[in-house]
Amino acid sequence: MIYEMLTEKYKEGEPIFFSDIYNGEISKSALTQQLSTLCKKGLLAKYDKGIYYLPKKTRLKSSVGPTADTIAKYKYISKNGKTDGYYSGNTFANQIGISTQVPHVIEIVSNNTNSAPR
Repeated sequence: MIYEMLTEKYKEGEPIFFSDIYNGEISKSALTQQLSTLCKKGLLAKYDKGIYYLPKKTRLKSSVGPTADTIAKYKYISKNGKTDGYYSGNTFANQIGISTQVPHVIEIVSNNTNSAPR
């Protein structure tokens, strides 16, 4: 049931965030259990806590997942065609070609952040 929904909505190698697929119809623990079962069967792979992806098979029969840059783009910059943020600082300068410096830390300005107090 959940696997069919994921394959219709997401492409192989595209990050799937737990917060995006949780809709309140079932409990969080039940959804987590279903995702864990799919991971054990090899139909889904876990990238990090709360981030999954549909494995993309290669010729060498190993799965390829999303890169860290792809995860950052989906989470903080644009999702579903809606732009929530942008690269800034040295990252932006490097992307548009005014600087040849490749920054070690990528700077992203985004409205899509957790506003809960720490």
